[in-house]
Amino acid sequence: MKISIVKVGGSLLTLPDLAMRLRKMFAALDADRIFVVAGGGEAARLVRNWDLIHQLDEEAAHWLAIESMSLTAALLANLLADADLVVDHRSADNNVLKGGVSILVPRSILDELHHDTRESLPVGWDCTSDSIAGWIATQWKVDSIVLAKSVDVPRESSTPSESEPTAVDANFNSIIKGQLPVYWCNVRANPESVVLWKSGSHETAADC
Repeated sequence: MKISIVKVGGSLLTLPDLAMRLRKMFAALDADRIFVVAGGGEAARLVRNWDLIHQLDEEAAHWLAIESMSLTAALLANLLADADLVVDHRSADNNVLKGGVSILVPRSILDELHHDTRESLPVGWDCTSDSIAGWIATQWKVDSIVLAKSVDVPRESSTPSESEPTAVDANFNSIIKGQLPVYWCNVRANPESVVLWKSGSHETAADC
């Protein structure tokens, strides 16, 4: 069974036809099970503004931003009526047997992962939903990760380039460590086009 984690960029949450676009993208993936991580979007920007106003502790701001992803996860669950909200690995495993799409609630999943592993997620604004999705993907050992964005795939696919810092956050590559293939989809331009961005140790879960 092929499992893929799809990170949906927060900028996409403003699209009125987002549900239709996401379903087109899901159909283009060669995956039996899809776990979705929603970016923080405007909710995360609100936390950034709070941080600027109140000079929050770095870790407090980090976890408030992650809490904002619970709100956007609930939004996607409403838009994708046939999708389930997943709060831990056990419920994710149960949903794998049913097939289809699940929306991950990052805060509870990260709490579980931090309890079960010696590794830790970086703290700070350089650790966005890109890295969060990547960290869950590597810890759960899924087959691939798909970055659903509002921009085209960066030109450089195997080595760092000037375009990469604006494409993904600064921690993403060090978290992925080439462990799994990373695919890219500009959902705003063409949700049916999913392309390989970075090859990994196994390439199984998406159709290029």
